Amino acid sequence: MDKISTTLVLLGISLALCGAANPPQDDDCPNFDEWFFSNNATFENHPIEFEHPLPKWLRGTLIRNGAGQVEMGNRKFVNFFDGYAKLNSWRFPGNGSAFFSTKFIQSKVYTESVAKGDIAPFLTFEGVVPPFGEVERYESFLLNMDNTVVNVFNYSNKIVAMNDIWKVYEINPLNLDTLGEVNPPTPPTQYSNLFRLNVMSTAHPVKEYGTPHTFDILNTFSLMPGTKERLSVIRVTSLTGRELVAEWEIDRTSYMHSFSVTPNYVILLAAPYYVNMNDMLKYASVVGGMAWNAQDNATFYVVEIKTGKVHTLVTENVFVVHHINAFELRDGKIVLDVPAQPNPYAFSLYDLAYIHNKTARVNLIAKPVLTRYTLDLQTKNVQRLSLASGPKAPCVGALEMPVFNENYRHMNYCYIYGQVINYNGKGFSHIALVKKNLCDNAGDLMYTATHQYLTEPWFVPQPGGEDEDDGVLMASAFDGDKGMSYLLMLDPKTMTEINRSYMPTRIPFNFHGRFFDAVY
Repeated sequence: MDKISTTLVLLGISLALCGAANPPQDDDCPNFDEWFFSNNATFENHPIEFEHPLPKWLRGTLIRNGAGQVEMGNRKFVNFFDGYAKLNSWRFPGNGSAFFSTKFIQSKVYTESVAKGDIAPFLTFEGVVPPFGEVERYESFLLNMDNTVVNVFNYSNKIVAMNDIWKVYEINPLNLDTLGEVNPPTPPTQYSNLFRLNVMSTAHPVKEYGTPHTFDILNTFSLMPGTKERLSVIRVTSLTGRELVAEWEIDRTSYMHSFSVTPNYVILLAAPYYVNMNDMLKYASVVGGMAWNAQDNATFYVVEIKTGKVHTLVTENVFVVHHINAFELRDGKIVLDVPAQPNPYAFSLYDLAYIHNKTARVNLIAKPVLTRYTLDLQTKNVQRLSLASGPKAPCVGALEMPVFNENYRHMNYCYIYGQVINYNGKGFSHIALVKKNLCDNAGDLMYTATHQYLTEPWFVPQPGGEDEDDGVLMASAFDGDKGMSYLLMLDPKTMTEINRSYMPTRIPFNFHGRFFDAVY
């Protein structure tokens, strides 16, 4: 399917609904649109109060990343993914107090845009309105993507903001000041780098088992027709330290936002959502340079960490944005869990034209299905199992933005937490936070509240906790009735609210974040 297919899907849904006598609308949602409006306000370590005392063991900092501004001058971004990155943090010193900060990342694209009063020509996810001219499109391709709006991570006690690109921005976690751009050197390769670009990575690095290091991937694109592209697994040893674990040539590059790691393997799932650099130049956007081939199979690449050997397993067509966790069985098989998508059209859920259309956003373009894959490297067999939902949370199988207790990374586990958009079929604004019990469907649970708009949760484990779900679940939320943002805390065991704190300013919808044990 070509680059404008996603737009056509949205248009088709809108036309179909408009043709109905009384098209349903996502209209029971006060102030929902404001959740996606810009907010330029900044705060630094502003004291905040919770409704109830905080757990005595809670000590650290939650940092979340997302878009804070979706226009500049007379131009607007098409997709919320392109909004200028703005960080939000909640610091818990461990003495019952808490502090809130929010600041824009001082990236090149942001500072240059502010200086010129217009969106500066850097590569975007889905473009701008009015569109860039021919010269600006060429300039944006050369400057590449610079907006690290998706996630945050800890590289050897250095906090960075990231996107699906190789560069990151280092952040001071104490006050969210931007410390600078970091563009690490790429490891030496056995292949030629002539007419090739090392630009694309993932926004979800994964810790290596038993070491302080982290894994990530690197996509190497060819600008010369008829030549191979390349995929590499990289070990991140420090803020700028990178080691090559494995590399191999491929015919076409698949877009990958995340991957899985076990004690002995790195597992990549390459869906047939292909990236074409020439089309990216033509359309001056990432989406413009990607094409979905619904007839093609997907491919698992399983990399042996110790040797760099790559196993290739083919499976039926699927698209995956977020890997959850993976582990190895005693018989050598590998198990990994993902929300499986039938196509990549869910990215268009964040098109601003869709978000602000009450009729269109009643429908989901693509619905994820919580899926467990079992890989047999000996037989090359791939088993796929859709995980059923329990009676207390019938929507849990449609969760996205998955998280779990990171102390159970690389091992068998029971609990996944996530967000379900449009959990009841009434529209985007109807959002649930859910708990999937992999060990007992009867333990599936969900949390919803009328006119409360909820982002991806994060599980903070209780130090010394005996159970996997001992801890606190945190989520940035927006109260539609009050028009105010707050930090929500849930009891992960029961998925019931235990605390909240309203913020001094509105926090727009945000994508990903992490809790860092250090208070800084």
